[in-house]
Amino acid sequence: MSYFDGYAQGPVNINQEVKFKLTKYGQKILDDHNAEVRATCKMLADYSATKIDGEGVHVMQLHTAMRVFGGKNIGFSEPPFENCVMTVLR
Repeated sequence: MSYFDGYAQGPVNINQEVKFKLTKYGQKILDDHNAEVRATCKMLADYSATKIDGEGVHVMQLHTAMRVFGGKNIGFSEPPFENCVMTVLR
């Protein structure tokens, strides 16, 4: 029996999509990222790194989430994800 039994069912690919809910801090990180991309390229005026469903659940590829939130998700800061949970979609 492995430590990961019951948690991950096989390897995770960084191209897989993940879903999560954001805290206010996480939403600020995402808004800042989106604003920076929009300012960099005028053709991306309606850019958003995530898709959002009606319940406020964000979906994006894992590598994008790592790029957007990775530098801000450190041990002593407020977590960007509600309940510190990010679910890998299969």
